[in-house]
Amino acid sequence: MQTEDVKYSGCLIRPIVTTAEGARFKAAANITDRDRETRTLGVEGDFAAPQEARDQAIERAIAWIHQRCVVSDHYVRRG
Repeated sequence: MQTEDVKYSGCLIRPIVTTAEGARFKAAANITDRDRETRTLGVEGDFAAPQEARDQAIERAIAWIHQRCVVSDHYVRRG
């Protein structure tokens, strides 16, 4: 199901909603950051309505963006 993209804090969030069994919906989100790197986040659970799935995908993406703003990869040691 095609949904509208959301711009948030310099990132582009593309929520993805798909139909699941029993007239339920699943969601994920693609996040493209300022450096044009893309991540895909899945959303656990299933939802009764496509709008509910979309909203949950956007919420999870925003939470991920906030976490990235607090802890930059530049300061994380790599093994």
